[in-house]
Amino acid sequence: MSNYGIIVTVRPTRQPIDTATLFDASYAEAKQSPVDQFLENCLALNRQWSSLGPTEEVVPEVSRLILVGYVSAVEGYMRSLIRKLIHCDPYAQALCAPQQLSYAAALHHELDMLPDALLEEVSFSTQKEIEKSLPKYVGLKSLSAGSKRLIEEFDQILHVRHCCTHRFGKLGAKNATALGLQTHSSLLEKPVKLSKAALESVADLTFSMVKSINNDVFTFVLHRAATERLPDATTPGLGWKWNKAQDRKMFALYYDIFASTRDAQPSPARDSLYELFRAQYRKVGTTTAKPAGAA
Repeated sequence: MSNYGIIVTVRPTRQPIDTATLFDASYAEAKQSPVDQFLENCLALNRQWSSLGPTEEVVPEVSRLILVGYVSAVEGYMRSLIRKLIHCDPYAQALCAPQQLSYAAALHHELDMLPDALLEEVSFSTQKEIEKSLPKYVGLKSLSAGSKRLIEEFDQILHVRHCCTHRFGKLGAKNATALGLQTHSSLLEKPVKLSKAALESVADLTFSMVKSINNDVFTFVLHRAATERLPDATTPGLGWKWNKAQDRKMFALYYDIFASTRDAQPSPARDSLYELFRAQYRKVGTTTAKPAGAA
């Protein structure tokens, strides 16, 4: 050996990594609501640990990857929800119209995926980012108390995820401070170790939080679609006729974004929810504006 700096052996790589081969080119976006996509993603993650025997536990390294997966599923839900709303809701379109897209996004995205390009710099990796995105892209300035409580609890999971993503599971000082030094100072540089019970609790929290946000946004966009004026309108609403046959297509555009068929308790039937919506807002004035895609 002639060089004291060669302390470990570096072997040649077997072959260059072609990143284009790392993606599923055959994948097609499923015709599902964002909440159903989220549920399917989480159920796939659940199967990685729920199939283990009563005395078996998840390998710690794998448990950390599953936790990262749950957070990623929440981020995917938020992106899909905002994208679909911008695509069909004229109020969200008016809100986002002044925002700029990159030339690459405009050149290469399919038309219905263009709204996703607005979210390129948004990570949804903190409570602040989640809460900030809804006023900016949807117009919803405040979530319900229940949703806020769930997001605050989820923010703790985001700090644990940070450890898993950036420190191979070990707790750093910044995340320990956020989680509470009084209870976490002795755990500095200790690795995350998630039991099946812990993963089940994380899954339950993400399910409840996403469904609560889903309800909040659905309530808000329908209220707005019935009561608020668009920038170029003289009367409030989207031209609802308050007749089920005439309003069916327009109401379905919103219902299909938020409804779930995959949940253990599926959403109420579209016509049932329309009747409740009509009963509350039928006396509100109308305009000829319609969501994108409505006849």
